[in-house]
Order: sequence, then C-alpha cells, then structure tokens
Amino acid sequence: MKKKLLSSSLIAVLCLASVFAMTSCGESEPYSDYDLSEYVTVGEYKGLEYEKVSVSVSDKEVEEEIQKRLEAHKTSEDVTEGTVKDGDTVNIDFKGTMDGKAFDGGSAEGQSLTIGSGNMIPGFESELIDKKVGDTVTFDITFPDPYENNPDIAGKEATFEVKINSKKVENVPEYNMDFVKEYYSDYKSLEEFEKGVKADLTETKTTEAENQMKSGLWQQIVEASEVKQYPDEKAERIEKEKENLKKVASDYNMEWEDYLETIGYEEKDLNKTIETYAESIVKEEMVLYSIAKTEGLEVSDDEYAEYLQSLLKSANMDEDAFKSAYNMTIEEWGEENNVRTSLLLNKVMDKVIEYGKEVSKK
Repeated sequence: MKKKLLSSSLIAVLCLASVFAMTSCGESEPYSDYDLSEYVTVGEYKGLEYEKVSVSVSDKEVEEEIQKRLEAHKTSEDVTEGTVKDGDTVNIDFKGTMDGKAFDGGSAEGQSLTIGSGNMIPGFESELIDKKVGDTVTFDITFPDPYENNPDIAGKEATFEVKINSKKVENVPEYNMDFVKEYYSDYKSLEEFEKGVKADLTETKTTEAENQMKSGLWQQIVEASEVKQYPDEKAERIEKEKENLKKVASDYNMEWEDYLETIGYEEKDLNKTIETYAESIVKEEMVLYSIAKTEGLEVSDDEYAEYLQSLLKSANMDEDAFKSAYNMTIEEWGEENNVRTSLLLNKVMDKVIEYGKEVSKK
C-alpha cells in the first residue's frame, strides 16, 4: 500500500508530461539533432475515427454558475451585533488565569478566530456559540494532558474571560440587473446575461470533451508507435528526475537514504520506476516531434509570445504582477513548463483531427 500511495508522490515531483498538458524538462526542441526515424516508428495517425463532440447545458447548471459568480463577488464586513454561530469568524480579546494569575500564552487582544476550527484548546470555541457579539464571557476549562505547546500547564484548570468584539459577515450580491451592470456590463438584460452564461458553459464543456477525445486519439497513436532505440535524452531525463527527487529530500532536510525509506522505495526499485517513466515520456516526445516534422508544424516566436500574453490577460495580471507572484518572468515560466511543447502538441492533434473521420457517438 505504501508503494501505491508513493507512486502519486513520485508523479507529483517528477516533471510530468501528461496528454494535452505535456511539459518537457528539456529544451524547446530537444530532438532537433536527431533523425527520429532511426529511433521510433510512428503509429498511424491519419484516418483515425473519433466520436462527434456533443454537449448540453441544463437550466440548473446555468443557475449554479450564476450563484458561483455571485459568490465570487461577495464582500465581508465586521459587525458588532448578532449572535455567534458555529463557523463564524469572530474577533476576540481573551485573558486566561490560573489561581488568579495570568500565564504565558493565555492572553491576547484582537485575535481572529473561526468557531469550529479547533485552533483553541478543546471546549474554548464551543463556549462562545450562541453568545452575543459585544458580550464578555467567563468560563472554566481544563487544558488537555499532554499539552505540547506548554507542558507546564497540561491537565490544569484555567479561567478565561473573553470579550467578543465583532464577527465577520459575508454579503452575497442579489441577482439583479444592478449586479449584471456592475460586473458584466456588456449585457442589457437578465435574459441576455443568462444566455451568455449558458454559452460560456457550453464552450467550456465543448473544450473539455474535445480534449478528452484528443487525449484518446493521442494515446492510440503512442501505443501504436514502436521505439527502436532510445536517444541520449532518456539518460538525461533519468538524471534530471533523480536530481528533482534529491532536491525534494534536501528541501525536507533529509538524507537521501532516509528519504528513500520514508517514501518506501529501495534505490534499485526507484531507479526502475524513474527509468520506466523516462521511457514513456521520451517515447511520447519522439512521436510528437516526428509527426510535427513530417507535417511541417512548428510554434513560431510570435505565436509563443502571444500565447504567454494571453495567459497573463486571462489571469488579469501584467508582467510585473506575475513576476512578483511567481518570482520569475512569464517567459521563464513558459520555458520551465515548456509551453512550446504544449502548443506544438495542440497543433499536431488539430492535424490528426483534420486527417481523421468523425463518427456518430456510439
């Protein structure tokens, strides 16, 4: 069981190349120096059958999406009235004493606390439920034993005096034309807005269905392809993945041997797992670049730059904001995640669809 769970951990730290999110740890065109026909026989990619994509969006789904958009624009405010309920976030001052004397860590002012979060000792938060905002509450409570935060007070009884200063209230906008005008000004009526929401959902569902269909075709092509021999990229990738794992161990301040024990692998088994992974990814890459070369497909610098800018726009960020958030430029991020490879894969699959045969859904 440990190894099965660990497989997910390994995949998380390996540089994945999944279908339609293919990211390569190598350079943008890692096989430009190879005659790939000497290394791989590409499976048939012309004339493949694929099912016609058909999606539908229900009225209920439109209603749910509208509610999500309302929730996305909710605001919050601190109020000084009302009653504390489970799940509320309150602002409190508290003072704890033992035998009339304050103790370390037993007092604080202006502390934010979500009732039910378990951030305070057992019983503390429940004492505030159904109490009024603005009230001061006094109660006795016994610290758990053991109590790692302060072993000196483990198992001892304390008296807490808690003032509930305020609680946070979330306000979700009402669904009306005022909401639409403020956040979706292109629409002139609720009916028009709802049609727009339905169109957005339809587009999203269609894209997901097309990607799933293309994913199946890609796997079909890869499985039908045969590797004659592996190029140097296989060995380079194996070393790269080992380096990635050793960096993970280092980040956790663990010796390599201790890390292997923690993840449940002997080194020989880990090496085999990494080798198998590297072979599968190198095979996919060779098939991809072989088809791209045969079909004369490539990603131009302008296309690449335009796509990166579209990512920034969709995230509502400029380049400075991106660099501040991710500590790298959008270009560095694109290189690290080999966005060019993803774009090339999309072009290849568009060509496969162009050559393919659409059939009715079975």
